[in-house]
Amino acid sequence: MNIDSLSMTHQKQQDWKMETLSCEVLVIGGGSAACRAAIEAKKAGARVLLVDKGRISESGSSPSALVGFSVPLLDPEDTDALFIGDWLKAAGGICDLDLVAACARYGRQIAEDMEKLGVPFITNPDGSWFISKRAGHSVRRTLQARGLGPGVHANVMLPVREAVIKSNVDLLEGVMVTRLLSNQGRVNGAYAVTADGEPIIIKAKAVVLAAGGANRLYSVLCDEVKDERSRTTGDGWRLAFEAGATIVDVEFTQFRDSPPAGPIFGAKYVNALGERIMERYDPVNLECAPRYMMARAVYQENFEGRGPVVWHVEDGQVARSRAPVGHQYQGGQTVPITLMFQRSTGGAWIDSNAATTVEALFAAGESSGGVLGGDRMQGCGFLETQTFGLVAGQNAARFASDHEALEIDETQVLAEQARLSGEGTQDPAEIISRVQSVMWEQAGVVSNNDRLTDAIAKIGALRSSAENLISKQSLFAAEEAANLTLAAELVARAKLAREETRSGHGRTDFPETDDRWVQHVCLSRDSTGNISVSKQPVRSATP
Repeated sequence: MNIDSLSMTHQKQQDWKMETLSCEVLVIGGGSAACRAAIEAKKAGARVLLVDKGRISESGSSPSALVGFSVPLLDPEDTDALFIGDWLKAAGGICDLDLVAACARYGRQIAEDMEKLGVPFITNPDGSWFISKRAGHSVRRTLQARGLGPGVHANVMLPVREAVIKSNVDLLEGVMVTRLLSNQGRVNGAYAVTADGEPIIIKAKAVVLAAGGANRLYSVLCDEVKDERSRTTGDGWRLAFEAGATIVDVEFTQFRDSPPAGPIFGAKYVNALGERIMERYDPVNLECAPRYMMARAVYQENFEGRGPVVWHVEDGQVARSRAPVGHQYQGGQTVPITLMFQRSTGGAWIDSNAATTVEALFAAGESSGGVLGGDRMQGCGFLETQTFGLVAGQNAARFASDHEALEIDETQVLAEQARLSGEGTQDPAEIISRVQSVMWEQAGVVSNNDRLTDAIAKIGALRSSAENLISKQSLFAAEEAANLTLAAELVARAKLAREETRSGHGRTDFPETDDRWVQHVCLSRDSTGNISVSKQPVRSATP
C-alpha cells in the first residue's frame, strides 16, 4: 500500500494535513460480496484496498445470515430455464435477465470455489452435498453451510477472511467511508474516518461498493441482523446516491415469517379458525411459497381478524431457532408465527459488468439493485453476493488497468471535512428508533398513499435532524443515523411511486398487480440534492 499525505490550505489560510492511501481498486464493505470482489480484483493483478467499518467475519449481515446457498443444476431435473423462470416468478418480473443469467452461469463454479476457500457444506453419508428444496424453488437447489464445530452456527466469513488475507489484499478495518470523491464525472477515491474521527483520503482508479443494504430499516428485525455488529444502515445506498448513481427496486422490502425453519420441517400454518392458511394463498406450494407470499398471508390473516397464526408442531417435526440460541421446538408445542424484516432487494442499479450508472463505480451484494427485483428465493442472496462480487472485482481491476489515476478534488475533501465537523445534541439512537417505528407502521408489509405521504414528511424532518442537529460524539453513529434516514425516504418514495401490489411490495389502495408496472422505479439525486423519481424498463434480453 502506498501511503503519502495530502496537504491543503483552507480558505482562511489554515493548513490541513490528512493521511492518504493509494490503491488501484478500492472495495468498501466487509461481507461476502466485498471479500469476493477484493479477492478477484487482486487475482486480476490490481493493488486492492478493502475498507470495512467493522471487522471482517464479524460485521454486517453475512456472518450470521449466509447459511443456505442455492445453486442451479444440482438436481437432475433442474435446467437453466427452470432456474431463471423460478427467479423471475419470485422477482415478480422486476429483475434484469442478463443479471439473473449470470447467477445461473456462475452458480456451480462459485459453490465449488467456496469449498476451496474453506467453507464447509453439509454432506450426505457418501460425501456428496446435501441438497434441499427451499422457498420459491421448483426443485432441490440449496446447499447448507456447516458450522466449524458441534452446535456452532455456520459463519462462512471466517474462512473467507483467511482467504482475503492469504491473497495479500490490504485491509483497513474500523474505518468508515463517508463520501465518494470524483473528478471529471468519474469516481476516483473516497473520504473516510476512523472511529476517533481522524480523516483518511483514499485514492483509487475504481471503486467497488459492497457495504450492504439497510437491514436495520424497521423496528422488528430478523434474528440474523439484530446484533449491533450487523449495523447495515444504508451506508452503501447513500454513498451511491450522493455520487450520482441510480437506485432501483428499494420499494421491495422482504419480510419473512418466523421461525424461518418451520416449512423445512413440514410446518402447517393455521389461523384461529383452525384453517391451514396457505391453502387460500398458494395451494400448490403451501408453506414453501415465496417469502413475500408467506409474509402477506400471515399479515392478512391477522389484519382480517382470523389471527393469531400458529404452527402446531407435530411429533417428529423439529426446527431450530437462533433466538434463544439452541432452542428447539418439539412435537406438541404451539408456536406463534410472527413477521420480521430481513432486507430490501434493491440498491445501486448495475449492469452485467456490475457497473453502476457512474463511471468507475461498481456495486455488488445488498448495495446493488436490478438482480433480485420483487423478492428472492431462499439461498439466492448468497449466490448473488458471490456472483457479482466476482464480476465487480474482475471488471473494476480491468477498468483500473485501462485508465490513468485522476487527481483528488481538494474542494470535495474540504467540503466533507466541514460537513463532519458540525455538532448537535440529538441522540443518533433516538433518530434511528423513530425512523424504524415510522417505517414499520406506515411503510411495511402493506402501505397506502396516505400512510406513505405522511411517512415521507416525518422522515424528511428526521433527515434534517440527522444532518444538522445530531450529536457527533460518535461519528460512526451519527453517520449511520443520517444514512438510515435517507434509506428510509428512498424506500418510502419508491413505494409511493409504485401504484400496484407485486411481490414484496403491497398497497391496500392498489391491491392488484398491473402489467404496466413491469419496470424499475428509479431514484436519483437531482441538481438541488433532492430525490428524483422515474421509471425504466427492466432488461429482458439475456446476453
